[in-house]
Amino acid sequence: MSEIKVRPAPARGMFDGPLWEAVDKGEFRLQRCSECGFVRYPPAGVCPRCLSENCKWDLMSGRGRVMSWCVFYRQYFPEIPPPNLVVLAELEEGPIIVADIPGGDASQLKLDLPVRLVFEPVKWNDGTEGKIFHWSLAK
Repeated sequence: MSEIKVRPAPARGMFDGPLWEAVDKGEFRLQRCSECGFVRYPPAGVCPRCLSENCKWDLMSGRGRVMSWCVFYRQYFPEIPPPNLVVLAELEEGPIIVADIPGGDASQLKLDLPVRLVFEPVKWNDGTEGKIFHWSLAK
């Protein structure tokens, strides 16, 4: 079994508690507006389309398609060594999610390449533990 990674703790906002609770269970849930059906990310207090405050936290497929990527050769966090491949992908449900591909090779990427979200245990640098999500090439 591989060693549990230490990562920078995510900045948590007013509305994203249910997101991180789901991630800790190995699920990716986002807000879906109960009025118009729009799936929003990042979490917010109102729907950006119809301004309704009513939403439910729906389970997402975790499947997406690559829109863009970037390799960071500079180290921004002590817990994340370079090079760090970060991918912007659109979920099947619509929202755009930015996450890394640990140990990924940018030469394997192309636009519209299928990816999927995967979860792994993590130790946050604030001393807590949980799960983190990242992209993986879809199989």
